[in-house]
Amino acid sequence: MNLVGRRLLTLPLLFLFTIALTATLPLWLLVAVLMALFVPAARAAPRVLLFVTVFLWCETVGVIASTWLWLRDGRSSDATIRERFLERNFELQFWWADTLKRSAAFLFRLRFDVQGDADLDGDGVIMLPRHCSIGDTLIPIVYYCSRHVRRLRYVLKRELLFDPCLDIVGNRLPNYFIDRKSHDTSSEVAGIQALTHDLPPDHGVLIYPEGTRFSAAKRDAILARLEARDPDLAERARAWDRVLPPRTAGPLGLLAANPGRDIVFCAHTGFEGSASFSTLFNGSWLDTHVRIRFWRVPFAEVPAESEALRDFLFDQWDRMNLEVARLQDGPAT
Repeated sequence: MNLVGRRLLTLPLLFLFTIALTATLPLWLLVAVLMALFVPAARAAPRVLLFVTVFLWCETVGVIASTWLWLRDGRSSDATIRERFLERNFELQFWWADTLKRSAAFLFRLRFDVQGDADLDGDGVIMLPRHCSIGDTLIPIVYYCSRHVRRLRYVLKRELLFDPCLDIVGNRLPNYFIDRKSHDTSSEVAGIQALTHDLPPDHGVLIYPEGTRFSAAKRDAILARLEARDPDLAERARAWDRVLPPRTAGPLGLLAANPGRDIVFCAHTGFEGSASFSTLFNGSWLDTHVRIRFWRVPFAEVPAESEALRDFLFDQWDRMNLEVARLQDGPAT
């Protein structure tokens, strides 16, 4: 679906759902409370309903604010105004992510513990985080971009274009929406590598090496495919019991095009039970202690040769699996 057709579908639906849910919220809240009382698998239904309401309003306010920004500055060809326009869109992205994080923390009584925060100091980086949930996508914006006043260019799956805010603001900012079903791998890698061009000092690039959210079923399916085409990698990947084997084309293409930035990895735990909105209903997020661990690898320690770069990524994924295990097995404080 092209841009115009997509937005003609998603924007009216967003406003319709937001207004309808808000107008009927007391009724739905009563239904959610009854579900929580009598259906064990829906014990968090009232909290999920309120979070969905906040999400829809974040989207709606984001669309309205992005429209105002475009009317004010978006049509100008003046370089200074265009720079201000991009900066305001980055700030709108920060507000969206931070509001969702604060709302989730309040409604689900989440606690956050960040380790390795000092490794986020300095110029922009190439960031490679673990991915297991819809919730962990907020971590880089909240704990790196906002706190350290840095900008990240994202590699995102194209399906996210059906999120109106990500569609509008995400396409204004220097991101790349990858087509995971494309057979033209070289073209997709070139699109990822283009994000490294003309990086200002405070800009970096983020890619999720796993390419999708972790689950035991996905891990088993990937291991089966690896067993058929790359038994040596399959043997090594069996030790990664807390993460998916990283896809190599995108991450290695990004690292190969790295213009000199350090690499930051992000391990975390606590979001595993929320791979989708539907899984939130069972209360898996309630009173969760989210633990996050960053670590930095200087650019000088990143090999340039392709085979060595592949080994580097796998070595770091050994550590990623170990860090996730340490965080998951840590004291329940």
